[in-house]
Amino acid sequence: MDPILLQKCCPCTGQENSTILGLSDISSYRGDFPSPLQVMWYAPESSELLSTKIPDREIRSWIKDAAEYHGIPHAMLAVILQQENNPNASLGLQAAQFGERTLTTFLAVTDELLFDLVPDKMPSWSPIKAGKSIASGSSGFANMSRPTLRAAAAYTENMYCRNPMPDDVRYRLLGWDQDTRIPGDDWKADLYYCAAHIRQLIDRITGKTCHNDGLTREQVAAVFGAYNGSGPAARKYGSDAMKKLTDAEQGKTTLFFYEK
Repeated sequence: MDPILLQKCCPCTGQENSTILGLSDISSYRGDFPSPLQVMWYAPESSELLSTKIPDREIRSWIKDAAEYHGIPHAMLAVILQQENNPNASLGLQAAQFGERTLTTFLAVTDELLFDLVPDKMPSWSPIKAGKSIASGSSGFANMSRPTLRAAAAYTENMYCRNPMPDDVRYRLLGWDQDTRIPGDDWKADLYYCAAHIRQLIDRITGKTCHNDGLTREQVAAVFGAYNGSGPAARKYGSDAMKKLTDAEQGKTTLFFYEK
């Protein structure tokens, strides 16, 4: 652990675990992901240096591990990933989405390396919509914005005295530190940042710092909605996500990112 974090005094222990009250058993999915496009940005670990493909089942194990690390319901992380990666999207749409998110990540990396060279907002005369965020736009596996991701990471450090990723996930080949705080820079890191944000939202929605209890269905729906922001669109997002979770419990739909 970062020695600076060890010196801090945080209100939470990092052992907190939030659950969903009355959640029924959800069936595991063991097939290939229908979405997103089967290409990802990923910094390999030493044992993966010669690997050309990471099995989808292994990625689902990353999802489970990220949820456990941040003490959030595994199913909630799986639902949000499915919301952000539409399984019904055509191959063309998936390719377009991959291109858009890759461009956003590239601009964020460029912005990081070249000290804010990329403007945060387009000028009013630009053919791109005025005020549209560029380098700070949403990207990555979980479609998070850079400000949201960094706020979640800082919340984890300040409230839980831990890095958003465990050391065995954070440090890769030759000791490379993958905690770049850039969405889309690495799929595995994206999952931990996303789980950290869900933990942050659980604490916010319940009004309980270091939440360590069961969540009501209303609270779960509110957390889902808050992931999308606020207002009518966010409420619809929360309602759609809640229906997906309920349908999965009842065997009416599949959570493609969920495997126990």
